[in-house]
Amino acid sequence: MKIGTLQKLKICKFSKAGAYLQHYNQEILLPNKYLLDTLNIGDEVEVFLYHDSEDRPIATTLKPKALKGEIAILTIKDKNNFGCFLELGIAKDLFMPSSKPQNFTLGTKIAVFIDTDKENRLIAKYNLKPYLKNFKPPYPLNTSDKVKIIPFRETPLGYECIINKTYLGLLYRNEIFESLNLFEEKEAFIKKIYPNGKCDLWLKNPKEKVNIQKDCQKVLEALKQHQGILPLHYDSPPQEITKLCFLSKKAFKKVLTQLLKEEKILLYPKKYIQLQTPK
Repeated sequence: MKIGTLQKLKICKFSKAGAYLQHYNQEILLPNKYLLDTLNIGDEVEVFLYHDSEDRPIATTLKPKALKGEIAILTIKDKNNFGCFLELGIAKDLFMPSSKPQNFTLGTKIAVFIDTDKENRLIAKYNLKPYLKNFKPPYPLNTSDKVKIIPFRETPLGYECIINKTYLGLLYRNEIFESLNLFEEKEAFIKKIYPNGKCDLWLKNPKEKVNIQKDCQKVLEALKQHQGILPLHYDSPPQEITKLCFLSKKAFKKVLTQLLKEEKILLYPKKYIQLQTPK
């Protein structure tokens, strides 16, 4: 039985509990609450197949947030000593086995792979890496190609990301100059694909020309948010610049030079910058 999939099945009979759908040599119940009054024997219905709380195969017309074989971002609704229960969008929550459920917080999101266990019951798996592909020739993507990413794990180097729901990629921490949240989809670009199939990403379009005025605006906005003074200068540490202005040190130094030239800021060497009062 193709548990965890969408199937178009025909109604073979009705009962007090609902309609029974023919699935190979089995009959699967579609409960009354999912039935339309216009349905008759022989009609075809698209349903999602799973097991109910008593481990009986059952059908629903509700559309789940993900199918078997897919990666999904789901919310943790409950947990017990053996794992967590995730909101899948159907009547029954999806179980994720875990030896350390105490490490997960109710109401937060998590990235999981949808699979079935040895008894063919639908489950979620927390370790994504075995199900994310490395790139192999002929490469489906090239350097500078735009992709959709979901950061799912923070590491000392940066953030491991799901690329286009299929591949594994890495965003380096020192190349992130904007806010980034785990499990939120973002647009990114392929930076480099290595011979071993690993992939580096970056958030800025490498083909986009540097817009000095846009970067200047970031610094001016940061100054306004901090009462006109920022404890930054030409020799400030890169992490401090990124934290306050979401710019690389190289870009920030260019902005300082430009804003000083335009007389929009004052620089106190080795100390801070200050908004210039209009004359």
